[in-house]
Amino acid sequence: MRQLNVLVVDDSKVNRLVIARVISQRGHHVIEAANGAEALARCEEQLPDLILMDVIMPVMDGLTATQRLRERYNKQWIPIIFLTGKSEQEDVLAGLAAGGDDYLAKPVDTKLLTAKIRVMARIAEMQQRITQDAKRLEAYYHANQMEQQLAEHVLNNLYGDQQDTGIEQWIKPTVQFSGDIITAAKSPADTLHIMLADSTGHGLAAAIACLPAATVFYAMTQKGFGIHAIAREINKKLKQQLPVGRFVAATLVAIAPQERTVTVWNGGIPFAGFINEQGELSKRFVSTHPPLGILPNAAFDPAVEVYRWQQPGRLLICSDGLTEARSADGQLLAIERLTALLAAPLPAPVIAPLAQLVNRHLGRNENVDDISLVVAPCSNDHHTPPASPQPHGVTQLDSWEIRLGFGPKELRDDQGMPTLLGWLNQIGLNESQFSDMLVVLTELFSNALDHGVLQLDSSDKHSSDGFARYLEQRQQRLSALQQGRIDVAMRRDGNLLRLSVQDSGNGFDLSQLPTDCEHDAPYGRGITLVRRLCQQVQFQQGGSRVDVSYLL
Repeated sequence: MRQLNVLVVDDSKVNRLVIARVISQRGHHVIEAANGAEALARCEEQLPDLILMDVIMPVMDGLTATQRLRERYNKQWIPIIFLTGKSEQEDVLAGLAAGGDDYLAKPVDTKLLTAKIRVMARIAEMQQRITQDAKRLEAYYHANQMEQQLAEHVLNNLYGDQQDTGIEQWIKPTVQFSGDIITAAKSPADTLHIMLADSTGHGLAAAIACLPAATVFYAMTQKGFGIHAIAREINKKLKQQLPVGRFVAATLVAIAPQERTVTVWNGGIPFAGFINEQGELSKRFVSTHPPLGILPNAAFDPAVEVYRWQQPGRLLICSDGLTEARSADGQLLAIERLTALLAAPLPAPVIAPLAQLVNRHLGRNENVDDISLVVAPCSNDHHTPPASPQPHGVTQLDSWEIRLGFGPKELRDDQGMPTLLGWLNQIGLNESQFSDMLVVLTELFSNALDHGVLQLDSSDKHSSDGFARYLEQRQQRLSALQQGRIDVAMRRDGNLLRLSVQDSGNGFDLSQLPTDCEHDAPYGRGITLVRRLCQQVQFQQGGSRVDVSYLL
């Protein structure tokens, strides 16, 4: 037992001497005071570990002194044992009410005093440990608050302001940080990419697990990759970086307004569906893949599902925190109740009534899992930007030529357009020139891949069902591609930017190319737009090569 500082308060010098001798013989240090006022002064100089307090004293009695001590040192416990010749019950109760912890009658029994000191010493040691732990806990709390604020700042900046994407979103976390995230960004080709990701667990740890997914999503979207390639790369990163047992369920979506298509890769998210303006579920995208971060990349399946809408509507995606949310009586929230609230013409906002419905369903129940939902409008009002009527100026680079070829592996892995996009970013085009050439290059490369290398027939796009079959066939042929090549060349020729795209296919019937920019066919609009943007467009070698000239 450690040495204690014991304050003995008694108006009798003899009593103090006797008690001090007993305490000193047990190895403790004694401080003396003749009354309550002196006791307060000694405590100001040094707080003792234990106080032996007489009750009846001049100047200030022991009861008053004890009350003052408890008021002054209310955040620190000092054991106080009363010493008095009175032993009536009322006196004992008065002492305890004043703040005393125990009572000894005079004359003091030295064995009993020793035992009580030993007990109070153990209590004091425990109290000291508790006080130290409380200080450490308080310091940890403040440090944790600062870390939480830093994490919140980083996460908010990472996910950023997504208002320009046109989506509506709502997240209801179980704790301060949500393990669900919603990210959205537009690709260089004006395709809207959306990801709803749900990490295992809750709180900051779950939110951190989503960071690699969000980082890859933004970077690859900006570079022009498709969502199947983005999903594959996210899976690779999460498999490498997350510990065993941690993974991220996710739905990745690409909305192409010019094609009126929704492309979905769904790995573990319970609901994703297209709802028309009448609130009817037109298409449900069922999860056909495991969550990201489980499979090695060699076993990863990038297959996507594509839906082409005829009538405008909204894409709704929600996490399992919503589909598994139970009311006070244990009932689940029917998804039909959510979709019914989407019966509203675009662009009317719908997220507020959806959130209200979920909160009413939960009632006083706390959600046991993070709840997230995102709504993305799919309109028929997309307009192709008009061609620029006059030259835009000159590029920064005056003389250059670039050639690049893409074989089967590059085509399967969707390396073509992201690489070409890197070209455009390096040759010094201004904003208008970059936008025009991106449209031209995207259209010509897509045609070379779809109709040259993969030998797909555009006439299959006539109907909604035919378009779905077209996309399914495209995916199958691309996944199995073992032969084929696309060569792209680009050079500066005075004020002209000359672009050549050649594929290894057999060409096509040039007479089928559209000539009227206002035609109603469901295909061929891209070639019409290329003709409007470029000064010259020439198809050669039976249609397997196209040369265009763009005025800078």
